[in-house]
Parts: sequence; structure tokens; C-alpha cells
Amino acid sequence: MTHTNVLPGPYGNDPKPEMEVSPAVHGLVDSQIAALLLSSPAFGELPEDQQTVMKANMAKIAAYSAALVQDDWQQSKVLGQTPLVKKSTVTTFDTDAAQTDPNNDPTAAPLATGDFNPAAASQVASVTESTLNAIAFPTFVADLIKGTFNAIIDASIQQMEAFGELLSNVAKTVDDFMADNITDNNARDWVVGAFPQNYQLDLSGEKPSINANGDMSDEETSRMRRTLNLSDDADLSDAETVVVPAARRNIAQNRQQMLSSMVLMGINRVIVTRGRIKAQMGFRIDTKDFATASASKSFDLKNETNVKYGWFLSPVKASSKTTVAYVSSSQKDSENEINVSANLSGEVDLQFKSDVFPLERFADAGVISGIQGNTANPAANQPITAQSS
Repeated sequence: MTHTNVLPGPYGNDPKPEMEVSPAVHGLVDSQIAALLLSSPAFGELPEDQQTVMKANMAKIAAYSAALVQDDWQQSKVLGQTPLVKKSTVTTFDTDAAQTDPNNDPTAAPLATGDFNPAAASQVASVTESTLNAIAFPTFVADLIKGTFNAIIDASIQQMEAFGELLSNVAKTVDDFMADNITDNNARDWVVGAFPQNYQLDLSGEKPSINANGDMSDEETSRMRRTLNLSDDADLSDAETVVVPAARRNIAQNRQQMLSSMVLMGINRVIVTRGRIKAQMGFRIDTKDFATASASKSFDLKNETNVKYGWFLSPVKASSKTTVAYVSSSQKDSENEINVSANLSGEVDLQFKSDVFPLERFADAGVISGIQGNTANPAANQPITAQSS
């Protein structure tokens, strides 16, 4: 199926990408804006520089609005659709019904123009206004824009808050990090999991605890002392006083070292670089008004003759009676129908990239040096900054 251009002349050309206003549309808008402003006495009283600025601003806004309208018409052409209000009226009558000759057969009477009332079509304006007010398309567009903007801002805030919290933790001493992030129960679970042959969890008391299973071999004792960084004279059978605190500190130190290394290597963040918000509304209203009127008439002619004969020479008496009956009937039928359909659609297209948090913007040199010292190998963990990335 092919479709002719719905816009005349140069305005029927395909719009440029990114809604760039074509020269033809610019020329049309400039001429209309100039005619509008020149017809205003108040505009002529303004200084010349203010007239220039006002004319340029109005032309810029109107040109972009005209480009949007041009794009809508072009999309309608591509889809094979054109916004319209469809109205159909059917009127049937027989002009012969105007004859008054009683010898004619019954015929349909004409429908006078003033008798036809297109009820559905007459409601188009009010129905359209009510529907568009109920849909509230400007509110829909505003909410779409605000929702997208708030989502981007909230995501940025959450990223910075998470990074700030992580930076605060890794900048602490091991003891402070342990106090804020590692509990005794975490340490007990780790000890039972790492050395299941030597310790078991006891839940019979008021609070959980671990108990040693018995004597450990020299190999197990040596491995445990190295893992928990305990001295040779530490009593490994004293689980709650010696082993649990050492395990808790070991967990905190390892976790802080890992997080510190991650921070110095650079934590990625998501940055929105470009986006497009598109909102569309489709609206269609169809009406149908159908009316018929019919009339019929008939004449009934009846003649009665009465003759009386007398006796012998009596005169004959005769009488005659003629009756004319006229019957007329009319019937009017009408049918009205109105169909309204509307749909809203919103589309958000965001382009983004990942970038490294600039560590030097969140911490000074002393804090960065402290974080570097908390890593397992400080010399190999040079911080990645915005300049080095």
C-alpha cells in the first residue's frame, strides 16, 4: 500500500534526525512569528534589542513545536494512519411522497432537514474534551520525565553512599573494623567450619559457645597457630578466651584487606551519558447517526344507493350516499452510535557508561595511605585515581 504525502511541498520531506528543524519549517515559522509580532502595537514600542531577542525565542520554540507536528504526520504516513473524526449520515426519502393526488399509491414521506438530529456527532466535542481531561496526557508526560530524572538521581546517590560507607570501613583500624562488622558468633561459625575435627558448637547454654574436642596433633596445632597468628604458648583448648577473639580478628583483617584492595583498584560507577524520553497518545472517535422516516396515506371511497318503489302509480324514491375516508400514518426511526478509543505509551532510552570513582575526591592523602597500608601487599596496591584511569 502506498500513501501520498500528507504535508505539501518541502514540508513533506522526512524530518532530520534528533528532531532538527528543516530550513522549510524554519522559514514558515519565522514568517508567521514576524507577522504575529508586527501586528502587535505593544511589540513595536519595545526597544530594538528586546524585539530581536523576543522574536528569536518565540521562533525557536515554535520551530521545535512545528518539527514535532511534522514528525507526527510523517509517522502517520509510515503507519498508514491519519487522525480523523469520522461522521456518516444516511437520510432516505422519496420525493414522490410530496404528491397529494389521492389516486397515488402509498409512498414514503420526505424527511425534512430540520427534523434530523445527529446526536452522536454533536457530542464529539464534549466527549473529546472529557476523554482528554481524564487521560491527562501532559501529567503523564511530566510524571514520565520526573520519574526518569528521580531514578537517575537516586541511583547516583545510592552509588555514592555505598562507596562512602565502604571507604569509611576500609579506612578504620583492624580492631575498629572488627568491632563494627564481625561478631563473636561469626568467629565461632568460622572456627567450627575451618577446624571441624578440633572444635564443636555448643548451643545448650544461654548463648552459643565452642568447645575443644580433645588433644590436637602437632601438625594441626601448628597450622592453627599460623592461621590465627597466635604465639607458641597460646592455649588452644581455651576456645572462648583465646581462639574466638583470634579468629574474629583474623576474619576482620582478611576482609578489610580484600575491601581495601578493591577500593584502591577502583570501584566502578554507572554514569548516564545520553537519553531519550518518548511519550505518545493515540486518540480516535467514530460516530454514526442514522435516521429514517416513512409516511403512508390512503383514500377509501364508499358509495351507497337506496331505491324505494311504491305501489301502482306511487313515485319511486331514490337516495345516494358517498363516504370518503382518508387515512394517514407516519413513522420515524433513528440510531446513534459513538465509539472512542485512546492509548498511552511511554518509552525511556538511556545510554550509560561505567567509570571509576575518583578516590582522591572522597579521601585525602592520609586516608588513602592508611587504606593502602591495610592491604595484604601495600607496595603492590597503588591507588587508581581519576588522572591515572
